[in-house]
Amino acid sequence: MRLNQKIKYYLYRSISAFVAMAIVASSSTLDRAASALNPPPNQVKQTQIANSPNICSSNLNSVLDPIVNAPTFEKGKWGILVQSLATGQTLYEHNPDLSLIPASNIKLLTTAAAVQNVPNLPSIDLEEWLRAIGLVNRDSNNQQANRLLSRMGGVQAIKTAIAPLGVNPDTYRQVDGSGLSRSNRAEPTTFVNLLRGMSNLPGNKIFYDSLSIAGMNGTLSNRLTDPFLQGRVHAKTGTLKGVRTLSGYLDNPNYGKMVFSIMVNQSGLSGKVMTNAIDEMVLDLARVKNCA
Repeated sequence: MRLNQKIKYYLYRSISAFVAMAIVASSSTLDRAASALNPPPNQVKQTQIANSPNICSSNLNSVLDPIVNAPTFEKGKWGILVQSLATGQTLYEHNPDLSLIPASNIKLLTTAAAVQNVPNLPSIDLEEWLRAIGLVNRDSNNQQANRLLSRMGGVQAIKTAIAPLGVNPDTYRQVDGSGLSRSNRAEPTTFVNLLRGMSNLPGNKIFYDSLSIAGMNGTLSNRLTDPFLQGRVHAKTGTLKGVRTLSGYLDNPNYGKMVFSIMVNQSGLSGKVMTNAIDEMVLDLARVKNCA
């Protein structure tokens, strides 16, 4: 629901106060502002997973490996990394250090840097800046992504901003803000480390709320609509010819929050086939539980 003018006025004043103070303690103001300016859909409908077939985390390889190794993907290259956000435990990996074309997942690097730049902005730019981050991550707006990159000072500025998050600059090559260039390269570890690092920042809610939500909005509005997944995945999609990627967070009701990056490159293969395989993996991840 759009905010009326009076509410927007007070919201704007609260954001300005944050910038003037420029202290970490005020970061919750920006988090609330981000949620208000980029409102998520109505409250996620809670689903029951107790009666669903669960997968022990120790058996995850036996469930996901057959998807990766299916004859359909004989000529494909997969890169996958799934970790527990709380503990850092790796739940599944397949070529996590393989450099692949990430498509629009490269936007995560751009927006992660943009979120960190929020406290340095003049108050007059904040609303526009927050909206741009939402358009880039949720709707995969390429023009806004390249504009953010330019306003941030280019690729080197992005690299400098995200290195403290634990992102090794040797694990990716960024040439644009949008991911349209096939010269971009990244590893699953790039995105998992970025997502993990962003979750620890004071402005993490801005970033998290800017991602599309499974079965509900943005580029995931018509994907991951299974009741076990709807509303539980906040992620960034990536789409180019012969490329499909998905990186983000999964709120698993039995295991806890996971952070993941799933990438596949295969020239000549139907995009729908690749997307369906990724979505099947995410559904399996939603059913994981700790059987120990």
